[in-house]
Amino acid sequence: IIGVLTNFYLQFKFKKNQLNNFTSTFYLFYDLIQLSTLLYLTGGITNPFTILLIVPAIVASTFLTLRSTINLSIITIVILIVLTIYNLPLPHYGELHFHVPDTYLFALPTAIIVTLIFLTYFGIRFGIESRKRTEALNKLELILAKEHELESIGLQAAAAAHSLGTPLSTITVIARELEKEIGNNPKYSKDIDLLLSQTKRCSDILQNLSKDQFKED
Repeated sequence: IIGVLTNFYLQFKFKKNQLNNFTSTFYLFYDLIQLSTLLYLTGGITNPFTILLIVPAIVASTFLTLRSTINLSIITIVILIVLTIYNLPLPHYGELHFHVPDTYLFALPTAIIVTLIFLTYFGIRFGIESRKRTEALNKLELILAKEHELESIGLQAAAAAHSLGTPLSTITVIARELEKEIGNNPKYSKDIDLLLSQTKRCSDILQNLSKDQFKED
């Protein structure tokens, strides 16, 4: 009943889109304790569903940190040993009594522990590689986004340079005409020279903006 209520709570009341590492580890630990309690009441290590005890550690090895995986694996191994020694008999009908030799009884947790170590090891390896690929893909997408943004800015700058070229040329022509008409009048010649030099400077700036700045990128 508690497990059903917990699942309903997580499904309908828990609003987080993604659980953090601590919360995920806690819920996997809760599932492990809940399952081990049921197995203790139903035969312990001789219950065929004991293999499900390794599921939380395997899930953690793929998606969670190495520390969480190691902690869950150690807890799982301790639970397997405890269930081998302490458990209630497997429920049965009539006078049927399920009994196995001690060698077989201790071989069961050994086999499950070996399976746990094997699967968590490869789960950790696959998880690390998957996270590396995801990180590399995110970095690549970020670089492409920046390149696209730079290219867009470059195109806008080139368009602005092209648009401003015509009025700047007009200003230059008018300034040169004024220079011819006014001549060497000291009252206006300095201002006209300054105007011409600044229009030339603006022209050089616009020329630089219109060039392709991404050839060496």
